Amino acid sequence: FAVSLPDLADLQGQIEGLLKSIPNPAAGATESFAAAAHSAAAASQGLAPGVQAAARDIFGALHLTEVVDRLLATPELRVGLDSLVALLPAELPGQLAVLLADPAFATAAGPAAVGAAVVGLLSLKRGRQTWLEELPIRYNGPWIQAYWARRPLTLILRFVEVAFRIGSFSTAIEFDKIFGTEEKNRPERAIAARELITDLGPTFVKITQVWASRPDILPEEYQKEFEKLLEQVRPFGKELAMKTLRRNIPGDGELERMFGGLKDFETPIAAASVGQVYKAMVNGREVAVKVQRPDVRETVTLDLYVVRQLSSFGSRLPIERYAAQFRSLVELLDRAAPPFIEELDYENEAANQRQFAASIRGCDLVRDTVVVPDVLLSTREVLVQEWLPGKKLTEPGAAQEQAGRVVKVLLNSYMVQFLETGFLHGDPHPGNFVLMPDGKLGILDYGLMTTIDPEKRIAFIEYIMHVQAQMYDECLQDLVNLEFLPAGIASDPVAREIIVPGLASTLSILYEGSGDLREQQEKFKKQRDDLQATGKLEELRAKLTEIGNKYGSFKLPGYMTLILRAFATLEGVGLRNDKSFSIVKECFPYVARRLLTDDSNRIREALRAYLYKGRQRVSVKRIDDLSAGFGSFTNLMKGNRKEIGEAGGTLATMERPSGIKVSSSSSSSAPAAGAGGDEVSAATADLLNTAGRDLASVLFRPEGNFLQELLIDEAVAAIDALSRAAVLQILRALGPLAFPLRGPLSFFLNSPSSERTESVILSRGDKESLLLLRRIVRLTQPAAGSGRSSEGEEEPRGVDLTSLLPDLQRLAAAASGLSPIVGPGVESFARRLLLQLGSRSLQRVAEDLERGAGGPVGRAVGSAVARRVASSSAR
Repeated sequence: FAVSLPDLADLQGQIEGLLKSIPNPAAGATESFAAAAHSAAAASQGLAPGVQAAARDIFGALHLTEVVDRLLATPELRVGLDSLVALLPAELPGQLAVLLADPAFATAAGPAAVGAAVVGLLSLKRGRQTWLEELPIRYNGPWIQAYWARRPLTLILRFVEVAFRIGSFSTAIEFDKIFGTEEKNRPERAIAARELITDLGPTFVKITQVWASRPDILPEEYQKEFEKLLEQVRPFGKELAMKTLRRNIPGDGELERMFGGLKDFETPIAAASVGQVYKAMVNGREVAVKVQRPDVRETVTLDLYVVRQLSSFGSRLPIERYAAQFRSLVELLDRAAPPFIEELDYENEAANQRQFAASIRGCDLVRDTVVVPDVLLSTREVLVQEWLPGKKLTEPGAAQEQAGRVVKVLLNSYMVQFLETGFLHGDPHPGNFVLMPDGKLGILDYGLMTTIDPEKRIAFIEYIMHVQAQMYDECLQDLVNLEFLPAGIASDPVAREIIVPGLASTLSILYEGSGDLREQQEKFKKQRDDLQATGKLEELRAKLTEIGNKYGSFKLPGYMTLILRAFATLEGVGLRNDKSFSIVKECFPYVARRLLTDDSNRIREALRAYLYKGRQRVSVKRIDDLSAGFGSFTNLMKGNRKEIGEAGGTLATMERPSGIKVSSSSSSSAPAAGAGGDEVSAATADLLNTAGRDLASVLFRPEGNFLQELLIDEAVAAIDALSRAAVLQILRALGPLAFPLRGPLSFFLNSPSSERTESVILSRGDKESLLLLRRIVRLTQPAAGSGRSSEGEEEPRGVDLTSLLPDLQRLAAAASGLSPIVGPGVESFARRLLLQLGSRSLQRVAEDLERGAGGPVGRAVGSAVARRVASSSAR
């Protein structure tokens, strides 16, 4: 009775309908079976009172005894049952026959018979047991286990096949090592390895594709052969493809009508691990038709089940080190298997593709850079989509020639997916990207996708920013926020003292140099050897073990599986063209733009921490880094053809819009009446690139933002310093004629020498403000997009008004043409700036007089000014 009452009620109706269809029902039934039926409700006498009441209620509500009476009242069934009962004792062993003849058996058999009848009828109503006959569309471990457990022969044969073939290949490799023929036989072994992986099926091909995407894991011979598995896997025959197509596009002649015949299905243009692709025509439109491999679901689930079972056995090994590794493999498999199974459903892929296309259309950062093909038809095994013209990254031609440029665009687009839209393409191997004639990037294959929630996106931005700024102490909290480390570690000062130095060393190896795994492995080996030589290795292990026992250890969060796979593959694509490629350095341009444009509370705090670097003044170098990153990303993703090329993007044969109209007039004045709201002069367009205009529109938003607040604070200090620099410049220009001015200044500032007077007028802090002003001015100039940043903090000693004039003149020329973009916010910005500047000027006068004056006049005047400033600020 572990089923719902409505189901039983529906079943009763079906049974009664069946009884009505039986001809000549006889009245009554044999006494024994009638008694058995009526005793069903009484069979619960030995049960708890509540269960007895429930049983009586169910039997009464459904009239089951009446249904059984009517069912047994048919002559045919009655004769058959009587014959069976008479036959059974003669055919059964003596003891069992005696048991069946015992009157007590009838009492017990009645309820059992009714229960068996109900269960059997419910099974008929439910239909066939799909978990025994079919595999699930979504990953379901118990279901897959039940399916293959009923097929032990297939399971054993697959296990033997995999073990024998991999074992034979491994033995051949070992013999090569023994006889010293490893290097000589490597090309032949690489071909054999590719054929072996192809024979073993999609699961092994999928794993190998990750290796094939990285040039820093395998020897060159193996790398070259495994690259063919990206889209040159052995295809299956036309007959099998036709069966799949007709099964998924049913109807007499429907397939031929849709594609105008079958001539396009003679030979596939590409074959991958899960399916193969044909190029065809639908209503005069070129399309790609993806057809799934036969029995791919059976092969994949069988391999996953075999590997998981072997890993489960391994986790019970008596050697804890090996057992822990197998347990980790089981956990990894459970995380990786669900998206892998979902990839086998082309309807799910089509839904992902449509969702991804919508997210790209809704994001102006990638709308004009990334192309997603339209879906025309999707079933579980067939997908028909728009054909994208161009060359894949695996093909010779423009795509490979511009590989370095493609990687920049590719990585920036993935950063937007990862941290902006939160819907990430999880299979970025080179065969899934098309460089189109207009320089845009087409993305294919949406079977593997993952979603990142907003909190994790912010945490990743903070982490990348802290790594790039080498703020390793903050990285510990970031790893807690990202669920790599348990929460208690970050709040334990003892644990922080032990972990942070090692974390800093590890992250510096991972991110400051190249992403080449071999290079990183050598550095980690040297680090371990150094610790061991000094006797600190065992001590560190003991401390980390103690911390792990107290709080828990490092772990890979479930949501990270596809993210790590995606970015590891992208880093491999980058390393193909640049051995010094570093994924974190290349990710920072997006983070720089996000820090400057996102006004949320956590990003505000992240930007403040990054810029001020624990100091009272903004770090000039970090202004440079933000400037370079913002300019590089913006010009690359939103700029015109020239700006894209200068930023290192893909070169196209077709001009792309910059998003800003440029007036034909060469004047730098405001646009003519009737001009569009986003139109700027040609002169301004020359002075300010897309990144500069974009940043100006952010800085001068009418509603204000955190970046504007920071800019006003620093601009006030810079303008104050600029005015003092102007005074100092006048004094220097007048030379001896400046004595009438220097005398009173020396008296009030209590500075007997001219050098002392100059140091009071223009302090080191003022010079730093002037240097910062230069950097802020250059934020909006084309050099901001060069992608270069200063190597260190620039000394402020040589900064004066003269050195700033060229930059200020360029800014003035550009600003005169920016009024259509920044005009609405300039008035609000200027008002706040002037109020703060007035207060700052009076405060500085008071500070100068109090600090520099030793005499009573200076102290009195300084105190009076200070009181007046304080009173004005209070009001």
